[in-house]
Amino acid sequence: MTDPTEGIVLVTGSNRGLGLEMVRQLAPSARAVIATCRRPAEARELNALANAHPETVQVEKLEVTNTDQIDRLRSVVEEQYGALDLLLNNAGINGGGTADTFDTVEMETLVQTFRVNAAAPHLLTRALAPMLRSSAADGSSAVVNITSQLGSIANTKGRGTWQSYKASKAALNMLSRLEAHELRSDGVVVVAMHPGWVQTDMGGSNAHLTPEASVAGILDVVRSLTPQDAGRFLTHDGGELPW
Repeated sequence: MTDPTEGIVLVTGSNRGLGLEMVRQLAPSARAVIATCRRPAEARELNALANAHPETVQVEKLEVTNTDQIDRLRSVVEEQYGALDLLLNNAGINGGGTADTFDTVEMETLVQTFRVNAAAPHLLTRALAPMLRSSAADGSSAVVNITSQLGSIANTKGRGTWQSYKASKAALNMLSRLEAHELRSDGVVVVAMHPGWVQTDMGGSNAHLTPEASVAGILDVVRSLTPQDAGRFLTHDGGELPW
């Protein structure tokens, strides 16, 4: 595969944390970085990056659960570029977090967490599939669904918190496998990737990894992907997790 990080890249949830760091590391070398977030006008650091890299970084509004906005974004990518080399489905929410237990989990929390963490990236991938296929025809393209080791059913033991989040990431893992099988024959490599425990708003200050180290690892793994990797559940350092 050619290096998809040097082509046209789309990042969701790019106003902070991992998404912002993805844009920062991709901006110097990518042909274009389409950086999406819910409220661009409030994304101060992202806009500063776009101003520093006007030739590559393009900020677009996207509420990932809004299908009209997904359709508009698809049109933007199609009309401006006609192809997409790398889709980084990074946007996500933590659901109820540590307060989300078997005894306290609520329908609204479960449904909204599934909508954002599983359904939205799946439908965005489907919408952008024609552009991903177009890039694959000329070399390579990839989809990276940012998931979590907490979505591993095999590794889940005993009682636990973060129930909506864990279940939504398990759903995203399944959808990643389904996407991989749908797009494999077209040359699009889809993987689910655990970024590690990262020092973000979601990961907290006690996390082991900085966003810089996590994203550097993620992008290194992306650069090393081959068609044989389609459908794998990987870590930011190239390891593999059980489903």
